[in-house]
Order: sequence, then C-alpha cells, then structure tokens
Amino acid sequence: MLYLYHGTTSVCAIKVRLTLEAKALPWEGEVLWLQRGDQYRPEYLKLNPNGVVPTLVHDGKVIIESTLIMEYLDETFPEIPLMPSDPYARSQVRLWLKRVDELHVHCGTITTAVAFRRYFMRQSPDGRDAYVARTLDPVKRERLQKIMDIGLAAPDAMDAARRFDTFVGVMESALAQSDYLVGSCFTLADAAAIPYVNRADMLGLAGLWESRRPRVADWYARMRERPIFKPAITAYWDDDARQRFDVPREEVWAECKNILPFQ
Repeated sequence: MLYLYHGTTSVCAIKVRLTLEAKALPWEGEVLWLQRGDQYRPEYLKLNPNGVVPTLVHDGKVIIESTLIMEYLDETFPEIPLMPSDPYARSQVRLWLKRVDELHVHCGTITTAVAFRRYFMRQSPDGRDAYVARTLDPVKRERLQKIMDIGLAAPDAMDAARRFDTFVGVMESALAQSDYLVGSCFTLADAAAIPYVNRADMLGLAGLWESRRPRVADWYARMRERPIFKPAITAYWDDDARQRFDVPREEVWAECKNILPFQ
C-alpha cells in the first residue's frame, strides 16, 4: 500500500501527487495542516526528522524527499514510465529535477514575500511573530523577518524573483526543441516543474511567461488540461488556501517587473 503524508498547496507534495496520478497508482494518505505545525508532531518526526512534507510509506518502507519519492515510484511501478529509455534523455530529466530542487528555496522566499506576508498582516501580530520565531537559525530568522517586513523589496525576495525569471527562461529554450521539457512525452521533468509554474501563477507572476515566453505559456496551458492536474492540484484548493494566496496580482506583477532584468 502507498500512503502519503502531504500538504494541500505544498509544491513538493504536488510533485508527488502528480507522479502518482500520472502513473495511475492507487494511494491513501493524510493531509498535514502545515500552518498549524502538524509536520512537527513527534509521531511524524519519527518518519521524517526534517519536519517537512511529503513522506511516502510503501509497505512499511519510508521514503522522504519529493524528488527521491518521484524516482522511487517510477522505478518501483514501471508500467507507465515517466523516464525516457534513452540514457542521455534520462540525464536531461535528472538535470531538470536538479534545477527544480535548486529553485525550491527561492520559491519559498517569494511565496512568503508575496502571499504569506499579506496573510499574516491580516492576522494578529502575534501570529506573524510566531511564524518567524519557528525559524531557529538566527541568520535565517533575521532574513525572514526582513521579508515579512518589506516583502519583495527584501534582497532575498528580489533574488528569488530573478531566479524564477531565469528558470522560466530556461524552460522556454527547452520547449523550443520539443513539446515537453525533455522529448515528446510527459516525464518526471514536467511533473516537477508544474507545481512551481503554478505557484508563480498563484502569486501573480504569470507575466514571467505571458506575452514574453509563448512556449512556456502553451506548455502550461496544456499541463492544466491534463487529467492529472485537477486531482493533484485544484482538488486541494480549500478556503484556507484561498485566504493564504489572496494576493493583488496586478500590484504584485507591477512591483516584480521593476526588479527583473528585462526592465
């Protein structure tokens, strides 16, 4: 049995849910409420000492780290392969998985600067302070505090926006060669990238590809039409998620444009 501990809008959890859906694998699971801190429950930390989602349990075996889970699922259940047979193409899929992993920290930064900051500003100051206080490393806590104070104007947030812009630019170049990120078929590369492009869309950053990168715009439209998109992503779009990602999109994009290199 496949049992997944995951979060509603967690990009890493979405990567795994997309993989499960693309491979048509039956699974069960538990949604952890990350804003409440479910990921720090002692019983969960025994499974995943990092205190993050997702965690997969397969017949008693525990697998952590979303990229490793994706590869584990593809290798364990080869009936619907999401890796090419050609060794070079496989290396290119793994390169995309690496790029996505490297983008992840910047995704968290810009999500905090754009969405979570506004969400906590609508709450009590105590809630925002408690969120910042969860970061035990004093250097990281100071950087998070600056992001919560000034949003996209914080140096880390500006860097994150530029990193996203670069990532989408690399996607555009890859899609000039094929319909998918690697070759003519949907692979783990696409499954890994979808949550991050979707997150940018949720944050009001669709301008990174709209009118500027038509191939990415076409790819994203096709990914949204795939049968796996709704059960892996939009099915988990609850009232709490709507509140957390209630952002003024035009305002965000106007601010973001001013810090991107194409301006």
